[in-house]
Amino acid sequence: MILDAALREIGSGTGPVALVTLAKVSGSTPRESGSRMAVRPDGSIVGTVGGGKPEAQARAAALALLSAARSASRFATLHIEMTGADAKGVDLICGGIADMWIEVLEDRRLYSSALDSIARGDRLVLVSSAEAGTIALIEGSAVQVGRVPPRLDGEALAKAFSGKLCVLGENDGFLYSSIEPPEKLLILGGGHVGLAVAEVAIRLSFDVTVADPRPEYSDPARFPSRVDCRKADFVEAIESFPQGEASYVVVVSPGHLGDLECARTLIKRDYRYVGIIGSRRKCRMLIETIIGEGAGREKAEALRMPIGLDIGALTPEEIAIAIAAELIAVRHDSPSLEWIDGDRRRRRLQA
Repeated sequence: MILDAALREIGSGTGPVALVTLAKVSGSTPRESGSRMAVRPDGSIVGTVGGGKPEAQARAAALALLSAARSASRFATLHIEMTGADAKGVDLICGGIADMWIEVLEDRRLYSSALDSIARGDRLVLVSSAEAGTIALIEGSAVQVGRVPPRLDGEALAKAFSGKLCVLGENDGFLYSSIEPPEKLLILGGGHVGLAVAEVAIRLSFDVTVADPRPEYSDPARFPSRVDCRKADFVEAIESFPQGEASYVVVVSPGHLGDLECARTLIKRDYRYVGIIGSRRKCRMLIETIIGEGAGREKAEALRMPIGLDIGALTPEEIAIAIAAELIAVRHDSPSLEWIDGDRRRRRLQA
C-alpha cells in the first residue's frame, strides 16, 4: 500500500520519493519485514518502519539521498542494531536487528507504467539490486519495465507474487518487493455506521466507496474528502464494483429487505470479504433464505454475518472498530480468522 502510493506520486509527476523498506529483521523489532515508509523531499512521510530513533535515522538517510546530486548514488542500505548499549534508551528497547533498503524513486517512465496494472487489480514485483537500485518491474512472468536481473531468483520472485511484501533473494543481493493493487472497500449504506466505517477505513488506506439510494445519506459533505459517494441502488452499486482479491464489501443497509437484496447479489460474485450487519436471528434467516433460493450452503455461510468481531460494540463508532478489526484480520490472513468465523457460526445457531 505504501509502495503503490509512492508510485502514484511518481507517476503523477509530483517529484521524487524515497522508499524505505524494512528488508530483513532478526530478534524483536517494532515492525515486521516488508514494512515500508515513503519520504518526500519536504520530510513528510507516509507509512512507518517502527518509529523512534531507527525510523528517524532512516528518514535522515532518505532525505540525504533525495538532496544528493543526480550523478550521486540514489540507493543506500542501513543496518541498525537495537541491542547493547544503544538499546538502553526507550526507542531501542526491542533488542532486535533491522536492515533497511532506501531508494529514490524518480523515473516517471519506469514507475508510471505500473499504475494501470495495479488499478486493474494485478500484482507486480519490483526488483531492486544492492548495487544498482531498481532494475525491473515484473508482471507475471514478463519484465514489464527495465531489464532482467542477471541472477533472477525464481523462488524469491514466487514468494513476492504470492503476497509476501518483500523477499531477499540469492546472497541477499536482490530485493523482491510485492506491489499490491489498491484495496477497495464498498460500503452499502451511508447511515451512522456507514459513515463511521468510512472514516476508519480511509485511515487504513482503503479506497472507499459509499453507495446509498437516499440522497441525504450519499451526500459527499458528510464524508471524508477521499470517499467516493454515490447515490445509487445497492444492486447497481454492487454490479459496478470490481471483484477480486483486493475488493471488500460491507453491508450496513437500513433494513432487512435491503440486506436480503444485497446478499442475493453478492453471493454470485467473488470478493476478498463480504460482511453484513444484523442480529444473529436476522443473519440466520438471511442465510437460510438465500440457500432456499438455490445458493450453495458453503458459500452462503461464508458471508460474514453478523459482521465484525464480537466485542460488545454498541455505538456506531464502536461497531466500526469491530468491523475494521475484522477487515484487518482478513487483509493479513490472521490465524485467528478460523476461530472468529467458527464463533460467528456458533452465535448464529444460538439465535
